[in-house]
Amino acid sequence: MAASSLLRAAPKVVGAVAVELIAETTAVVPGERFNLALDFKLEPHWHLYWKNPGASGLPVEIEWQLPAGLSAGEIQWPAPERIELGGLMNYGYEDAVTLMVPIEVAEDLTLGAVMLIQAEVSWLVCEQFCMPGDATLSLELPVRSEAGSSTEAPTFGAARARLPELTAPWRVSAVLEGQELLLNIEQSSGATIPSDLYFYANQEGVIEPSAVQTLSSVGEGQVQLRAELDSAQLQEPSATVAGVLQSQSGNWTINLSIGAGAAGVGPESLASSAPAATGFEGVLLNFGLPGWLLLAFLGGLILNVMPCVLPVLSLKVFSLLKHSGQSKAQALLHGGAYTAGVVVSFLLLAGVLLALRAVGERIGWGFQLQSPNFVVLLTLVFFLFALNLMGVFEVGTSLVGADTKVSKRNDALGSFGMGVLAAVVGAPCMGPLVASVSGIAVQTNAATGLLIFGVMGLGLASPFLFLSVFPKLVAYLPKPGVWMESVKQFMGFLLMAAVVFLALVAGRLGGVDAVIALLIALLVAGLAAWIYGRWSVPVKPLRTQRIAQVISLVLLVFAGYYAISATKAAYENFDAGSSVSKDGQWEPWSRERVEIELAAGKPVFIDFTASWCLICQVNKKVATHTDATEALFREYGVVALEADWTRYDPAITAELERFGRSGVPLYVLYAPDGEVTVLPQSLTNGIVREAVEKMLK
Repeated sequence: MAASSLLRAAPKVVGAVAVELIAETTAVVPGERFNLALDFKLEPHWHLYWKNPGASGLPVEIEWQLPAGLSAGEIQWPAPERIELGGLMNYGYEDAVTLMVPIEVAEDLTLGAVMLIQAEVSWLVCEQFCMPGDATLSLELPVRSEAGSSTEAPTFGAARARLPELTAPWRVSAVLEGQELLLNIEQSSGATIPSDLYFYANQEGVIEPSAVQTLSSVGEGQVQLRAELDSAQLQEPSATVAGVLQSQSGNWTINLSIGAGAAGVGPESLASSAPAATGFEGVLLNFGLPGWLLLAFLGGLILNVMPCVLPVLSLKVFSLLKHSGQSKAQALLHGGAYTAGVVVSFLLLAGVLLALRAVGERIGWGFQLQSPNFVVLLTLVFFLFALNLMGVFEVGTSLVGADTKVSKRNDALGSFGMGVLAAVVGAPCMGPLVASVSGIAVQTNAATGLLIFGVMGLGLASPFLFLSVFPKLVAYLPKPGVWMESVKQFMGFLLMAAVVFLALVAGRLGGVDAVIALLIALLVAGLAAWIYGRWSVPVKPLRTQRIAQVISLVLLVFAGYYAISATKAAYENFDAGSSVSKDGQWEPWSRERVEIELAAGKPVFIDFTASWCLICQVNKKVATHTDATEALFREYGVVALEADWTRYDPAITAELERFGRSGVPLYVLYAPDGEVTVLPQSLTNGIVREAVEKMLK
């Protein structure tokens, strides 16, 4: 039998309907899903019904008769149309519609066999009057080791184009108010909210289809869609509502938890379309603002042990040891200055972020490391700081605040500067508990957002502040001695490690050219530090000191200017800039790719990551990119996608916001039916395996 005859059965014509069973591929491949479809053609003005037919009608139903080794998934319903008939609003399709169905294939099929696929299809087709119809359709496909696209592939492509998008480009929440369902829709990233939105509920008996839905503005960039509940059929309000938001510009799937009470887009409704956090984090989030503040404080506290912050905190403790004889007032002064430096810096960074978002920019917490200017300046600061600790040069009022003269003068500038540095390097360092609460902070009102970030800064500063409030505790730390010089120099090597990490970030974003530019700048900065340390010392004549200082300053300015301009050019000219793995299993993320894979009946795991996110890189090594996890994905047919946020990407930023996050990491597992699981920030192979097996078994 010719291949072409295997791919389509003769269409059946029943009244106003012609229907045929078609396949997207030329063969069945063991272990690989494929798609079948019912392709309906209707006479003018006749219509079929969606899964929720509206005020009247019945949806298309399929009863499959499949050979052993094949199993059918759910119908992939295209977005419906509104069809008014006799004063009643129906949901369905006119002219033509293609209903795709994913087919799961066992791995033990015999090559060369021919699979007879049959489907008993029933429908109701209506114009001014309605006619039920049914047909028995069949199709034969051979079992082969590989398959190509059939001649019907364009039909499947057109059918996918009619499917609603998996996510809406706005923040959406749902509440009940009396006998109405209110959908609160808030603009984000400049995505305009259409003025013709309409909501189709997935299930009958939720929304009264024949009632008028109203869309009204409730503030700048915020609208409210009111839909009357179907009080005649709705026995008990559900905790969730799912369906399709539609306008002339597109269709979007929504799946929301329903809150009760007065309508309005407030902090409590933020990210309600995203799966809720679980465990300890979820419990605190459910407490509202008090829980958010506690999460922010604990998240800031945990940042102290993250690799990006630990060297800075260690230097402050080192400074405290060296000044163990200072009075309680002096200790409080330095502790307060350090805390002020951290908190003020967090507030300034948060203020910049919130201001940019207010004018339509989609950026998240950690945006600093997406900037070449920030990466260059931070690299130079760390490099010079490290040289200072290693003894290349000494600064009497260094940021470490480490000499006795500074302590005696009660000069808090060094402690304040160290607090600023701790905040700058700690802010983009997403540790446990930080991602969810920072996501809330950037989506709520400005006052609440600043309060959350300020408390997070307080959590970061709290260990040193605690030692300052109780200076007697310093007595339990190691006694000062000669060993401290070795510790100080060792801290320099930790900062050099941070320099290497930042060079890696520059390389990811700008390639070899960016790394070379950064190395040249570090060479010039190192020369400046050596000149300063060699000739700007008290034993040298004052004129020599001044000349050395001027030369050092000129060299530093040149190094910074050259590195910023060169790396910026490298960023613009570099096309790759991605940390997506090249091992053949992980592929780049896109919304369209997720929709395609889910439509094909495949589960999808998404790793939202960035090369400058340390916890992301650790999770890759211990959980997501291990042989065990990749074998797990192959076993269950999980499609592994990476969303690389190393460079700014508005689509990824929008997706993070949809899950209530403002930064990476984020790990999301989609089941073929669209069910979503959000995994913890700190992963193990066991956590990933448990989530996959629980969802797919």
